[in-house]
Amino acid sequence: MNQARVLAWVSIAAAVSATALAWTRTDAVPSVAAFIFWIVLLLAAEVLPVSLGLQARVTMSFPITVAIAVLFEPAVAMTIAAVGAFDGRELKREIPIWLALFNRSQLVLAVGAASLIASAYPGNLFAFPTGAAVIVAAVVSHVIVNLGLVMTMLTLYRQVPLRSAIDSLLPKPVGGFLLSQSVLGTLGVATAAAYARIHFFVAAFLIPLLFARLSLLGARAQQELAQQVQSQQRALLDATEKVFEDREHERNEIAENIHDSALQLLVGAAYASGNSLHFLNQGHLDDARTALTTTKDALEDAIVDLRSSLTDLRRSSIEEGGLMETIERFADQMRVLWAADIRIEGRTQQEPPIPVSLAAFQILQEGLTNALKHSGSRSIVVRVGEYDGMVHIAVEDDGPGFDVETEPSPEHMGLQLMRQRADRVGGRIELHSTPGVGTRLEAVLPGRASS
Repeated sequence: MNQARVLAWVSIAAAVSATALAWTRTDAVPSVAAFIFWIVLLLAAEVLPVSLGLQARVTMSFPITVAIAVLFEPAVAMTIAAVGAFDGRELKREIPIWLALFNRSQLVLAVGAASLIASAYPGNLFAFPTGAAVIVAAVVSHVIVNLGLVMTMLTLYRQVPLRSAIDSLLPKPVGGFLLSQSVLGTLGVATAAAYARIHFFVAAFLIPLLFARLSLLGARAQQELAQQVQSQQRALLDATEKVFEDREHERNEIAENIHDSALQLLVGAAYASGNSLHFLNQGHLDDARTALTTTKDALEDAIVDLRSSLTDLRRSSIEEGGLMETIERFADQMRVLWAADIRIEGRTQQEPPIPVSLAAFQILQEGLTNALKHSGSRSIVVRVGEYDGMVHIAVEDDGPGFDVETEPSPEHMGLQLMRQRADRVGGRIELHSTPGVGTRLEAVLPGRASS
């Protein structure tokens, strides 16, 4: 988190400095009406997003900022971007001020890079092919600066590997994303060309047409999204029914296990300890030693059985105390049992459905136990968060790591079970490990049913 703040303030300082420097070298300043027109247009683009999928949201800001970069010198373009950039989460206070300023500054830097390339060309930017090549270079620089800064921030802010940040930021398929960016960039250039010829009349003809086209794309994507949400809700309903069906069976089975195993072992240990006392009083040291060894073995076996039963009972506590309280109590137990440093960072914004909480906790149990058993690490971080309606629970260790492409041995069925539990509620498991670096296991599960 500290690194993320450093990146944010460095980006903010760079954006402010670059804009101030650009103004010292600017000759052509547009009219106040032009400033207001493009600021209002950019604000409207940010306020009216179009959803293109579960994790993808497209606004008209990209083509609008491309048009601004093509039309104006860097100082003007960056100023318009700084004033017109807007994130609805700012008003709801869903993001801290430093992150809101970073979002503006990275857009300012991206627009400034594109404008710098475009304004450096002395000829007609709308002339083919030379001008077109310059515009393509400007658009590419805009995308590179924008995505580069956002991916870096995502990596530092959420504490995820760069590959995971790229996967979460770029919708699949990547080819479709690149095509959509090309189309939107072309729309931005067309907007700039129209404005250069007919000025403010572009708002009456071209801009509504672009919004209408994206709205059609968004409507199609929303239909696909609705189908995915319905499928996810059916999975949650099925999982809920199964949870309540299995609950009574689980309690009975736990009680039977305690009675048939741990309780019998404790009775045996008490009997053997009494015998050892008797042998000591009689001076039979060898017999006393044997009885004490029997006592010790019985107690150790009872501890193992009780630990297993306690783990199973913890599932039921999810219904009473909630997911976070259950995780914290389990971590406390594991700290004592394994003498390990287990840190919990973050939390969920609201309580997930019971099937999701149960699956999340079962996956955490398996993942944390595996990390303690196989990594050799005694310093483990459990990260909990909620992004875009999905609960993220990650277990990270600093152990030797392994090759994730290697086929797991038959006795290691934990990962397969975790994947099944995630699939049951409409989620997924992500595993990242590098030999010599460590391992990160992350469960991404639906945080709430969509209304």
